[in-house]
Amino acid sequence: MGKIHSKEEIETLINTSEISLIYFSSESCGICKVIKPELDKVLKAYPKIKSVDIDVEGNIKLAASYSIFTLPAVIIYVEGKETIRQARYINIEEIRDTIDRYYKLIYG
Repeated sequence: MGKIHSKEEIETLINTSEISLIYFSSESCGICKVIKPELDKVLKAYPKIKSVDIDVEGNIKLAASYSIFTLPAVIIYVEGKETIRQARYINIEEIRDTIDRYYKLIYG
């Protein structure tokens, strides 16, 4: 996952990618450290998905602009529209299944 530090960069990612995943986390969040490798495994199976990790500690206003109030949080955009949003209790299997459906629809 790449790193992004501004809303403009996020908007560009969302608008130029068929599918994009934004992961909001924090260095001080233990659960975030457990979930990130699991998301990385999912993303390896879908190489055309663009993904970024946003450290909320240094980007509180950016997180707030996306209504992120608890960590970790995942937002997935498909063709520029928010399609999946999970926070705090993230279900990796549900995310994988949903990504798989959209990925097959878009990329065949």
